[in-house]
Amino acid sequence: MDQVASLLERYFSSSNGELFIGGVPVSDLANRYGTPLFVYDRGVIDKKWNLLRKGLPSAFSISYSVKANPNQIILKHFLSKGAGLEIASAGEFCQALHAGCPPERIIFAGPGKTETELEFVLSKGIGEIHIESLREAERVSAIAQKRGMRALVALRVNPGGEAEGGAMRMGGRPAAFGVDEETLDVVIDRMLSLNGLELRGIHLFVGTQILDFQILVTQYRKGLAIARRVAARLNKPLHTLDFGGGLGTPYFPHEEELDTASLRTGLDALLKEIENDGRARPLSGGRGGCVHKSSE
Repeated sequence: MDQVASLLERYFSSSNGELFIGGVPVSDLANRYGTPLFVYDRGVIDKKWNLLRKGLPSAFSISYSVKANPNQIILKHFLSKGAGLEIASAGEFCQALHAGCPPERIIFAGPGKTETELEFVLSKGIGEIHIESLREAERVSAIAQKRGMRALVALRVNPGGEAEGGAMRMGGRPAAFGVDEETLDVVIDRMLSLNGLELRGIHLFVGTQILDFQILVTQYRKGLAIARRVAARLNKPLHTLDFGGGLGTPYFPHEEELDTASLRTGLDALLKEIENDGRARPLSGGRGGCVHKSSE
């Protein structure tokens, strides 16, 4: 209850024991729209967006995960802020298109993609498909070749243990998501042999619910190292380095919010290291990085 009270105090107001959302009494909203009722405050969404945007260097772009909330108004609002959209199904792809998102600003990530879904999104010119396995790579390549095209793809990689962190770990061990870093060279060689694919990025996702900025900086450093390795094997810069999500929300009294100012300082320093490095950069134009923002 202390955490709930803190959230209410920071983002909402009350009068005579009644909650106000966006300056409107909840009783007025209930009388107008009926109950049960979900209410979203655009002002709170904008505060969270601004906090995240300031916490990331300009080289980073942000994609909103449609699975967090597919409400059309919310999708359109994030699009107006300059976000792209990440989808995990054909249904979410349709929601994204309906909200006015150009297909080239949509990425399809996550396991369990069906043949029908892959055919559909490729027919609409989706921006990027994030590959979870060699088998999926082969399926995407076959569909793309049948259509006389090359699918734009990124490979999801489970990094080594030094990048682990967060309440829910998604990498560092054999997993159903992505390919292990130890097998990266073999997987890339196979993908390069598939004529229906254009491998142009890496998707890194170690964990989620991370409240320590130092863990995130460590993960991003690891992601850049993997990107360099892949760019060297491809002999060309990558277009996308997708750092996934992972940004935590405090749920318990002992937890503190992620220090986004310190995160920005750490990431600025990391990018400065890259600029001062004599080796070729791992990324080209377009999205320098991509963070998937889930619900706050």
